[in-house]
Amino acid sequence: MTMAPTGESPRSGDGYNPEERLTESHASWRDLASWYPWFTPVLGLLLVVAGINVFGELAEQVYEHGAILGLDRRLLEMIAELRTPTVIAAFNIITHLGEGAVVFSVAVIGAVWLGTSTRGWSRPMLLVLTSTGTALTVFLLKLTIARPRPVPAPNALTEDSFAFPSGHSAHSAAVYLMLAILLLGVLRGRWSRAGVVGLGVLLVLITGFSRLVLGVHSPSDVVAGWILGGIFTIGLVSVHTLSSRLAPLRSRLVERAKRTDRGREADPREEDRRHET
Repeated sequence: MTMAPTGESPRSGDGYNPEERLTESHASWRDLASWYPWFTPVLGLLLVVAGINVFGELAEQVYEHGAILGLDRRLLEMIAELRTPTVIAAFNIITHLGEGAVVFSVAVIGAVWLGTSTRGWSRPMLLVLTSTGTALTVFLLKLTIARPRPVPAPNALTEDSFAFPSGHSAHSAAVYLMLAILLLGVLRGRWSRAGVVGLGVLLVLITGFSRLVLGVHSPSDVVAGWILGGIFTIGLVSVHTLSSRLAPLRSRLVERAKRTDRGREADPREEDRRHET
C-alpha cells in the first residue's frame, strides 16, 4: 500500500530537527582558537594596530590644537560639578593607584608571585616589561607633545610635568590589565576569573577618573593613556602567545631540515648532483 507524501522528514517522528542539528554543528570561537592557535594572538596584534591608529589621531589633534580641545573643556566643566571637598580628598588617595612607584611595585611583586607559583618566568616577566615600557614611552611622549595641564581642582594634588598622555592612566591600564590576564591562566573558577578581570578594569577606570576629578588631566589625556597601556599589554601578550604556539611548527621545520641534511650526508651522489646543477 502506497502512502501519500506528507512533506515531513523521514526522521520527524523521533524528534529530529534539521535546524537544531545545523546549529549544533557550528563551531565556537574556542574551537576556532583551538584548531588555529595563531588566531587569537593575530587578532590581538590587529587590535594593537587599530589602537596605534586611534592614539595617533588623538595625539595629532592635541598637538595641532584641534577640535578635541573644545570637547575636553566642555567635559571638564561637567566634571567640575562633582568636586566637593570630600570627593577631592577621596580621589587624592585613589589616584595613587596609578603612581609609577606603586604600579611598578605591583608589577614586581606580581611577577615574583606568579613566577614562584607557576615555576615559569617568561609570562610573569611581561608585567615588568609592560611597566617599564609604558613608563619610558609616556615620558618621551610628554616631552614631544608638551601639552600644558588644565587648571587643577582646589586642594588637589599638583603636578608639574606635561599632560599628554596621562601616565597614571597608562600605567594602571598596562599593569593591572596584564596582571588580570596572567591570573586567568592560574585561576580555575569561573567567578574568580570574572572577578579578577572586573577588578582590573575597575582599577583602571577609577584611576583615570580620579585624574579628571582632580583636574590634573583632560579627558583626551586619560583616554590616550588607557589606549597606550592597552597597546602594551595586548601587544606583549599577543607576541608571547604567538611565539609559544608556533614553537611546535619551529621544531618540525628544524627537524625536517636535520633529516634532509642527514639524507644528503648518507647519499654523497645527491650532493655531487646538486653541485653539478
